[in-house]
Amino acid sequence: MKKFFTQPIGSLVRQNALGFIACNIYLIGTGFELFESVDGVNRIFNFAWAFTLTSIVIGSYYLIEGQVPNYWKMATVILGAVLILGTLIEISVPEFRETGFSGMYFIWAFNSLTYILTIRGTGVFRPVYEYLSIFAFTGILVGSGAGLFFDYTPPESIQPLFGIAWISMIIGFGYGSYVAWGDKLASSTNE
Repeated sequence: MKKFFTQPIGSLVRQNALGFIACNIYLIGTGFELFESVDGVNRIFNFAWAFTLTSIVIGSYYLIEGQVPNYWKMATVILGAVLILGTLIEISVPEFRETGFSGMYFIWAFNSLTYILTIRGTGVFRPVYEYLSIFAFTGILVGSGAGLFFDYTPPESIQPLFGIAWISMIIGFGYGSYVAWGDKLASSTNE
């Protein structure tokens, strides 16, 4: 257990990126009611989702530390704390279990969109993952912002777009982080 939590940040983020993808696949499967699930198991996966996402978010500073100011380090830690706290609220407060905690999703999407746009074209993320992430976080921002600021639920006819945005986020941010850390680790061992 100690070795898992004290491993180099690149290895930790790569493992958590795979866990993030697995948690999202499970949560999408239950969201589309592809299989029956137990509420307690869903909450465990929701917490695991937040834990893996927090690792990716905190590790993102170390991925681009030479290209952003030093205060981004504290900002990623604060965002990670918001994600963990928001998820704990979401899984423990009954009124958020069904609808989600849109404030957490909005702040995460806003910050992640800023992150992706800031590093766009620097070669950290491959362009396909940049574009998928931009589309995804814009969709999540619009979807969560509509409910948060305007108390508006988008019509059922455009709901599938938010599902496509979520899948784009899994590929762009989840797998994109995995690949970006793989590229960084490969280039640092060859020097």
